[in-house]
Amino acid sequence: MFFGLIVSLLLLSRVAARRVVAVGDLHGDLGASLLTLSNCGLISKEAPHRWTGGSTTLVQLGDLLDRGCEEPEVLELLKSLRTEARAAGGDVVTLLGNHEILNVCGQAANFVHPKAMDSFGPDRFAAFAPGSPLARDFFAECLVVAIIDDTAYVHAALPAGPSGWPSLPTRESIAELNAAASAWLRGESSSPPKALQPDHHSPVWNRAYSSPSGLEPAQHHCQDVKKALASIGVRRMVVGHTPQDQINCACDGTVWRCDTGMSAFVMSGACEALEVNDGVARVLGRAEGEPCTEEECAAENLSLDYDLFYN
Repeated sequence: MFFGLIVSLLLLSRVAARRVVAVGDLHGDLGASLLTLSNCGLISKEAPHRWTGGSTTLVQLGDLLDRGCEEPEVLELLKSLRTEARAAGGDVVTLLGNHEILNVCGQAANFVHPKAMDSFGPDRFAAFAPGSPLARDFFAECLVVAIIDDTAYVHAALPAGPSGWPSLPTRESIAELNAAASAWLRGESSSPPKALQPDHHSPVWNRAYSSPSGLEPAQHHCQDVKKALASIGVRRMVVGHTPQDQINCACDGTVWRCDTGMSAFVMSGACEALEVNDGVARVLGRAEGEPCTEEECAAENLSLDYDLFYN
């Protein structure tokens, strides 16, 4: 466990990543995944879709599973791109979302596409169970939180600190959470870390910063996230988790919401991504004339016609 913590600390504080591209929830849609990545210049437009992003770091914000019927293809795409990116001086960082946790816990049946029930073999639960080859070789490498330069990337929200809510996170407590999640996925512990279990403050379940879609969170939530960001020494938090009509930011630009529901099995939303380059955030794939920079997005009040509490 101690060795795992040291490794997690090294992986957590990635530096000098000049260009980072964050992509939200993919939910088993290979076509939307390919279109988004090619529009960002990260892969070739034609098959076979090879890494063309050079030293760019791609961060996938979790929830690549469920809803759609192309989960194995999306998974294999990210695995191959990770290898190719690292060979080119870049990286592919994948995060754990609540749907990855549900699958590993054997609780995702209500969200699995009928055609995907046997996509990973006759027993889906066994395929994802802690210690299985899939959990050990892929998902154990996924992080709960990734900190790259001045930005924290997490599926839903930054976790609470070492003593639970309302204590503030530290880089050490985040590294411990990443290490504990990895150990569980490798089959070295019997239950997931408490922070990954369904809870309003969980980093994979919290909707305080993404729902209602497109609207500004409550003022006290914005104050909380600013304190948490200051505690770990970063400028902004990038999340997925709840579909938005387009990528947008809130809380004075400290929170970016990147789940656009792009999967055809969700709402066929915009195939957008967020680029953070030399400390500047902007939206990729945005139509001309629409807000795409940090300043422009912060000035917009972007909202959907519905309030969707989305699982």
